[in-house]
Amino acid sequence: MKIFGRTILLAVLVVLLYPGTASAHVRSTEGAAVIRQDGSTVRFDMNLEYDLLTAATGLGFPPGTDDQKTRLLTEHHEAVEKYLTDRVDVSIDGVVCESVLTRTGVLRLQDRPYARAVLTFTCPGASDGSYRVRYDVFGERDAIVDEHTSIVDYQLGGRSGTYVFDGAHHEFEAGRTGILSAVGRFVAMGVEHILSGLDHVLFLAVLLLGARRLGSVVKVATTFTVAHSVTLVLGVLGWVSVPSQIVEPLIALSIAYVAVENIIGGESRRRLLVVFCFGLLHGLGFASTLSFTDELSPRLIGSLVSFNVGIELGQALIIAVIFPILMLIRRSSWSAVIHLVATLAAAGLGFVWFFQRLLI
Repeated sequence: MKIFGRTILLAVLVVLLYPGTASAHVRSTEGAAVIRQDGSTVRFDMNLEYDLLTAATGLGFPPGTDDQKTRLLTEHHEAVEKYLTDRVDVSIDGVVCESVLTRTGVLRLQDRPYARAVLTFTCPGASDGSYRVRYDVFGERDAIVDEHTSIVDYQLGGRSGTYVFDGAHHEFEAGRTGILSAVGRFVAMGVEHILSGLDHVLFLAVLLLGARRLGSVVKVATTFTVAHSVTLVLGVLGWVSVPSQIVEPLIALSIAYVAVENIIGGESRRRLLVVFCFGLLHGLGFASTLSFTDELSPRLIGSLVSFNVGIELGQALIIAVIFPILMLIRRSSWSAVIHLVATLAAAGLGFVWFFQRLLI
């Protein structure tokens, strides 16, 4: 019990001293945009986190209902327009198109308020020219978030495709975003998402702590993959929607539960069922990255498959690194002590995250 108490205390101190770790994710935000061209007019329809947009435009974090939030955007139309038109532009054959903010509103995505903003561009010359799009919303100069990612579905100048804006990618030329390039970006997003999510990594590590044989690792990994793939697909397509205020605490609790089970139950008969159930939760967490594109299209399906492949590659990398280390540790005379301390630390951190997320 002394070891357990000290481990819990250590976990609490780690969380208090390193608040970035407590959240288990680098502060990032996701959005989406649909770009459509009709003659000389280009419509840029985007969804952005409401609180971040109001902070970026100097409006702070005003409370209120969705209707009140919508009225606030309307009242401060000029400020919102100036911010967006300064950071988003469309050009054709090197000539920048004129832009105006034609619509604002508020909608709910993942149980959070998002601002819907529509920029309308009027472009000179032939409508089938070479289009280039620049996007730098919530960028480094705003210093609001560490990373902003926006998934864009576009149709410009007779060309269509998907592109992902992020901190390192701020512009693209229509028709030059190739399928392989898009696939690579979504695969990379999947890998980055699971590797940067300490809760997902720790959950896998705790599962590996309880797996004594390679066969058990294969079964656990396969079960987890099937489960999170199911809810990832359902979540992205909008067929299943669970508030993040429920999903995130339960993901943290899954770490603590499996860790405790490692101590008192080992590889129980219901292990795979537990892994499957918690895998469903983690899939909903993964889905939050892609659940902003609501058109079921071949491009969406391709993006979804690519993102999931990235998650599997990241998962395989985690297993390839951690399991051999655990096998070496098990040959040590200190194996039992190390296993117990590591498991208790994981359980303590899982419980701390659980209570933290309940309070957020």
